[in-house]
Amino acid sequence: MEQYIFQCEDSLDGIFTAIYNAWDSGYGHKNIQIQFIDQMMNYQLFSKYIPVVTDYEKSEKVVRTIKKKISVEAYETICRAAMTDRQDKADAIYRFVILGIHYGSSIITNYSNPVVQTIFEMNRAVGNEVHHYTGFLRFSELKNHVLYGKINPKNNVITLLAPHFADRLPVENWIIHDEVRQLAIVHQIGEGWVQVDTSEVDFSELGKINNEEESLEQLWKSFVESIAILERTNYKLQRQNLPIRFRRNMTEFTN
Repeated sequence: MEQYIFQCEDSLDGIFTAIYNAWDSGYGHKNIQIQFIDQMMNYQLFSKYIPVVTDYEKSEKVVRTIKKKISVEAYETICRAAMTDRQDKADAIYRFVILGIHYGSSIITNYSNPVVQTIFEMNRAVGNEVHHYTGFLRFSELKNHVLYGKINPKNNVITLLAPHFADRLPVENWIIHDEVRQLAIVHQIGEGWVQVDTSEVDFSELGKINNEEESLEQLWKSFVESIAILERTNYKLQRQNLPIRFRRNMTEFTN
């Protein structure tokens, strides 16, 4: 049986457009897969590849269907799953929507189903990374008094971090910069926050940290070193509580 592979962009609207087109095609769910257009995979024999152009009207129709026929909670779960870096997320979301429309809102707790398990794992990975960054993200004050923090997340979690820091730092101007995806959250006092594309932004133009900030960073490093008990060093436990990949932009671990 010929397989039909719908190829979409790696975005929520792209995935929803692919779901709309796949459903509308009438090829049958068993004969359809959804992949990302730039996904590095071996081409399959006896398969027809169908490019998908993101259509926001189609995407919105899928959103309304999910909320109406499954639940708002299911929609939110799908949104978080779409933030993962896993390459199988588009097809997993497609399978989840198929099941959800058949079973309704109860699908969200049917953890024995492999598709639901996959969506749950994606949500957990995204949630864990957000939790880590709320504790591990470090800001430095620039000479223009803007707080600037860099992250290098596996998953696209920047918009989930924004509400937390907007609540914690409401009277500060700050930037959280995702260096992996070239995105940033910019928060202005009294204006809320927005997401911006930084692919053409030269962050060196922001200026270096101010002199007082340099002194404070050095004091913080000295403090961390002074409270360490060398005889009780446990690197395995340290890596469990603070994975190495989060240390790259943390003051305590930079030279």
